[in-house]
Amino acid sequence: MVEAINKRRSVRTFQKKALTKEDQQAIKDIIGDIQKKKGPFGNSAKLVFYESSYANDDVPVKIGTYGFVKDAPAFVAGCVHNSFEGIVDYGYLFEDVILKFTELGLGTVWLGGTFKREAFDYILGKGDIVPAITPVGYIADNQSIREKIIVGVAQSRQRMPFESLFFENDLNTPLKIKHPFSKYLELVRIGPSASNKQPWRVIVCGNKAHFYLERTPNYGVGRPFSIQALDLGIAICHFEKGLIEDQKTYAMLVDSDHPSKELEYIISFECIKGQQII
Repeated sequence: MVEAINKRRSVRTFQKKALTKEDQQAIKDIIGDIQKKKGPFGNSAKLVFYESSYANDDVPVKIGTYGFVKDAPAFVAGCVHNSFEGIVDYGYLFEDVILKFTELGLGTVWLGGTFKREAFDYILGKGDIVPAITPVGYIADNQSIREKIIVGVAQSRQRMPFESLFFENDLNTPLKIKHPFSKYLELVRIGPSASNKQPWRVIVCGNKAHFYLERTPNYGVGRPFSIQALDLGIAICHFEKGLIEDQKTYAMLVDSDHPSKELEYIISFECIKGQQII
């Protein structure tokens, strides 16, 4: 899965080609498996695969991506309870979906606002929302002009420096790049985030990594959910994938003794049973 994290990129231009029956079944199997899982805060996501650009065959409503996506043969959408913790869990679970699609060689892109959210009203339970969807298909050989512009505006190939995101014991001490946690935090650093804001911050204390949200001022105002909560879910997913890859024993927990009161605390990882990170 670490290979998929490194390989994944946002794809907005697809081949004009329908998914094979084999790939359609693989997609359905993946979302079926993810629906059985829960995020760090105990929420699950309802996921739906659309083999066209229309949601709900009974009352066809075009999903619509307002020119941001070209020739996508299919989409995956989902819903979750609209709470901060629910949105974190959705980011965590949906990124797992996207990484598994990447392993299949399929293209995807997180879309949090460039689709017709009302197209999915029929799948919602009480208090639910569709935070994000993804097109899925075969990657085109060349980016469209529009895609190149979007990538340029979002600066989606660029990432903040390691020392601006990750710290040791407090926010005044950047984490050393040679720290045993660094390889897992680098997976966090290269992850996608809305408008590439990278709002995650992590403070390492001994065998614990504490995740925080540093909200971007005035960003996402007017949206019906906390969009940067999705980013934290993605970050948590990436960090955990690194631990799993290295067969580390760990636990996720809400730690009342976390070190910073300046940032918005989310969750912590702890390596347990005396196992060293190294």
